[in-house]
Amino acid sequence: MRAILLGLILVLPTAALAEPIESRKIITAVTGDWNGDGAADLAMIVETEPGVAMDMHFFLRDKEHNFLKAAGIVHEQIYAEWNGYDRSGYEASYIEPELTALPNGSIKLYLPGIPIGGARTDMTLTIAWRNDAFVVAGFAYDYHDYMKDNVASDCDYNVLTGKGKSSKMQPDGTTVHKTVSVEGKAIPFAEWDTGTSFSACGE
Repeated sequence: MRAILLGLILVLPTAALAEPIESRKIITAVTGDWNGDGAADLAMIVETEPGVAMDMHFFLRDKEHNFLKAAGIVHEQIYAEWNGYDRSGYEASYIEPELTALPNGSIKLYLPGIPIGGARTDMTLTIAWRNDAFVVAGFAYDYHDYMKDNVASDCDYNVLTGKGKSSKMQPDGTTVHKTVSVEGKAIPFAEWDTGTSFSACGE
């Protein structure tokens, strides 16, 4: 699958690339119809350098001339790691970001949590094309401390509407469920602040 994706990237017209991309730094890519015009578009995550947040590149297909044109780059917004060419000796990474094309034309961005002690927080963003921009349409997280009893929480809400739900485990093992209800916003992915979403979830 990775070889097929890289092959697709390498045949992109040079003019379509807003910035030079080193093919071995392409972590993952996905195709789908982001703007709903019936043509296959492209999104991909590109590593900048080890220890630095990754970039995400978006392309929309020009239906008339049948080529992919750059639709924006979001710099250093994806906090994850990849055990690839610059980390010899590792067979795979367990905190590598994942992209999935959703049936409605949105993009699911899954970010496995980097373990800190016995705790980790996995996050999922839903990215959608709205008013000529890629915005964060949804946010979800799942937190668990594997070294402690009954320390876990989760949240899933629609950023555009501000509605969703959250839950938090209590010391006695029970779980308290709450409704998320905040002001709905269309926040460009480039301006996304994870802290704001955790606040919306009551953390």
